[in-house]
Amino acid sequence: MLLEYEKQIFADLLENDGLLVMARGLGIYRIIEAFMKAFCHPASLLLVINASTYEEDFLIERLANAGVEQIPKIITSDITREERLKVYMGGGVAFVSSRILVMDLLTDKLPAHLISGILVYNAHRVKETGLEAFIMRLYRQKNKEGFIKAFSDNPVAFTDGFCKIETIMRNLYLRKLFLYPRFHVSVKDSLEKSEPEVIELGVPTSAAMKGCQMALLELINLCIKELRMCNSSLDLEGINYENLISTAFDAVIRVQLEPIWHQLTSKTKQLVSDLKLLRELLRSLTHFDCVTFYSMVRSIKASEKQFKDNAGWLYTESADKLYMFARQRLYGSIEEQAKNSGSSEKVLLAEKNPKWSALSEIMDEICVAEEALTTGDLEPAPSPVLIAVDSPQTCSQIKDYLLNGAESVLKQLLMKLEEPPAKVQAVSDKKSASKDPIKPSTAKKQKVSVDTDQVTLTQLARGDPAAGAKASAKAEDNSKEGQVELVEIDAKIINSLPSNCKTALVALRTTPDPNCLIRTLDVLHPKYVIMFDLDIPYIRQLEIYKACRPGTQFRVYIMMFSGSSEEQKYLTAIRKEKSAFEELIKQKATMVIPENRDGKLADTKPERDLPANQTVSTRKGGHHLPTPQESKVIVDMREFRSDLPYLIHKLGVILEPATLEVGDYILTEDICVERKSVPDLIGSLNNGRLYSQCVSMSRYYKRPVLLIEFDPTRPFTLQKNFSIQQEISINDIQSRLALLTLHFPKLRLLWCQSSNSTAKLFRELKRGATQPDVDKALTITSKDAMNKDLKYNVVAHDSLLKLPSISVKNVSLLADKVRDIKNLAAMDKEALGTVLSNVRAAEAVSSFLNTEYIPEDKEATKSANPSIRRPARRVMR
Repeated sequence: MLLEYEKQIFADLLENDGLLVMARGLGIYRIIEAFMKAFCHPASLLLVINASTYEEDFLIERLANAGVEQIPKIITSDITREERLKVYMGGGVAFVSSRILVMDLLTDKLPAHLISGILVYNAHRVKETGLEAFIMRLYRQKNKEGFIKAFSDNPVAFTDGFCKIETIMRNLYLRKLFLYPRFHVSVKDSLEKSEPEVIELGVPTSAAMKGCQMALLELINLCIKELRMCNSSLDLEGINYENLISTAFDAVIRVQLEPIWHQLTSKTKQLVSDLKLLRELLRSLTHFDCVTFYSMVRSIKASEKQFKDNAGWLYTESADKLYMFARQRLYGSIEEQAKNSGSSEKVLLAEKNPKWSALSEIMDEICVAEEALTTGDLEPAPSPVLIAVDSPQTCSQIKDYLLNGAESVLKQLLMKLEEPPAKVQAVSDKKSASKDPIKPSTAKKQKVSVDTDQVTLTQLARGDPAAGAKASAKAEDNSKEGQVELVEIDAKIINSLPSNCKTALVALRTTPDPNCLIRTLDVLHPKYVIMFDLDIPYIRQLEIYKACRPGTQFRVYIMMFSGSSEEQKYLTAIRKEKSAFEELIKQKATMVIPENRDGKLADTKPERDLPANQTVSTRKGGHHLPTPQESKVIVDMREFRSDLPYLIHKLGVILEPATLEVGDYILTEDICVERKSVPDLIGSLNNGRLYSQCVSMSRYYKRPVLLIEFDPTRPFTLQKNFSIQQEISINDIQSRLALLTLHFPKLRLLWCQSSNSTAKLFRELKRGATQPDVDKALTITSKDAMNKDLKYNVVAHDSLLKLPSISVKNVSLLADKVRDIKNLAAMDKEALGTVLSNVRAAEAVSSFLNTEYIPEDKEATKSANPSIRRPARRVMR
């Protein structure tokens, strides 16, 4: 059932086509699910594009549970054309990959008038020259009545660049923009009607953790300052502490430095690498235990490569402080070490994760609350507890801690650290140490016979080391009371979770599935949720879960380190999202949208007024121009992964998709183009694939073309060393290309800086030329058909071209009048001169075939004994 604000969104989108931008975690999948329910019947055809595999499976699963009339289909490359046509004609909802949908629309395998509408998932990923924009163009050219709805839950992505949201709306033919942030009035009112009981726990950090954090912040600021000093001419305002701790740091680095990466000094590149390393250490400080963090710091300090390659921060006082405090968390302070130095048995004062103690307190509180609800001998309703963490490593550690206690966890970690055996003393804060233990629950609960470890809830809460022994002894377990099940959930198989599970651990970042928490909530139906690691979407998903179930008891515990980078990351994410929505609201107020933006009022016109092959005469007064012939290009189906087909289509050229074995683009009957990006060119030169492609193009087309296309976001250079070497080297790209042109004289090399330049170049090459034939291009791919059209033996023909003075101009004269190589070797100079009509060429060929061959080891013997004479031997006879 939809909430009030979701009903309002659905009504607005149902009436008008538009782009919906919601805050992360507000349940945008529920709006898409509502549209899919409305069109899951054979009378309509709804296509969903740009959705990930996880999102497709999640929506299909929810629709199947809702009992819709027709389950959506997934159309991939594994489905044949006949099967795809059957799915299209059957109606309903279908998830289609963008590449397949483009080809079906171009070849009319999918009648566009049958499409009721298209839903675009993840609209923030739509590119101006991408396949989604190509689909919308083809759809609006052939269907003026269908609707287009676009959805996105990433408002920050729309603020990158100049007027990005307006560009996306233009490419998707949309006129309306709907914005729903968390502070929207309708959203706020709907969620406040049934709020969950939220308890925020500010977990204090230890003195050693604060010291590590301060040392890391000093090192980060030092590297940022050094980076700006080394590159004073660059705008590096985006490289700051707030972006460093957020997930967008890699994107900021890529946007600002990747276009000029080849111009940066080695020190600048090393500083960028060091910033990423320090960022990972800062995250590990709050997410991992003291042993894991110390092992990371120690490995960096002990690595010779790090000392050799780092930008200098390892030699600073802050780096020494970082190592000192990391070691102090594991071995204790200097006073504690001095106190235990005289002991016969070495003691390691390992610091327990402060969140572990807070987790024990929460489990104590839940245990007390459940005991208070127990009345008499009646067994209360099960109250599942869900503990949500970030990574599988943290999930396993918490399970081990709840079952065996902190001492056992730290022992195992120290064994992996390859430290000498020692007694581990887990040091907890004074509050948890002085707290009186809570008595175990006396309520009788039925034991579930499963393979997983089962211990009492109180023991789980306290992290009692004896719990592990009790879990291992089944005889004792059968006699214990108040036992519950602790299950570590795999995000990939959430549906296999037992219905009687009492306590569950789930790692939310195991897969890229954004709906992992929602699936877990729908299966487990927990009464208590403990957020061990914090993220904005998870909190809002819990709010929606409670708002959809008014009247039920639902309590959420949120754990966060006070004054840490974890808290700063959370607050920064909220501020960025709010700023993004404020900017989008301003852009919406000043956005100028033409009336025919949706493409329904008039036909969509290409960017050029005339087809590519039409020539205009200015001497024809007011006479009407003759109807031009449609310009056409045959495109290999694999090329639709790139932007070039869409740009060619925008110029008014008809595209013919086909499976080509020779070439990527057939422009005319004579011009065949093999398109290569720079990485693809290097790979093809290394594995020899480019040679075979050039051989095929040169045999069956008069004008074979090798097109080298560069990335517009990167420098327009082929290799780093700009000076051309004097000698040919097998490792040099330019040398290889020179050898390629010498071996294939008909091959032409074209260089284009971007796909836009390539499309304009193709237009010029097609001007006034004949159109290619699709049937003939497909025939060329057949080996039997190719061999029938060959006049000469290919191997012998290539061997003749290797002879001196023989080129493509006179090779046909020699091939027509000479039967084979043996006959050629037996001819004298006069006969060769008559065949070639050139005395010099005949002398060069005859001299080459009749020159005496002397091995290198016998050359010195012959020079020393000039009296030794050997008869001349013909090489080719």
